[in-house]
Amino acid sequence: MYQGSITSAEAHRSIGSESPPAGRSPLGTLVYLALVVVPFVAFAYPVATVAFLTGTVALAVLSRSVLRTLRRRSGRVQTLTLPGLGTVEYRITTN
Repeated sequence: MYQGSITSAEAHRSIGSESPPAGRSPLGTLVYLALVVVPFVAFAYPVATVAFLTGTVALAVLSRSVLRTLRRRSGRVQTLTLPGLGTVEYRITTN
């Protein structure tokens, strides 16, 4: 037979009145999951990983080059000759 102690209602309420621990944010959980899963995916698909990284670097270099060119040509009138159609004049402006 069980011979436990009987606690009063006040003692029982004080034990359960503590607030639960703060929950983790969903974003933090997703970041943690990505950090755990990404290495496995990278090792499972090495060719796709290299292609993805190469594409990312190429996109970054291309975007920097385009932005540099747009800044250099900003405000100047450019001409584009289309054979058989004529000449188009355009100006790139920035806000």
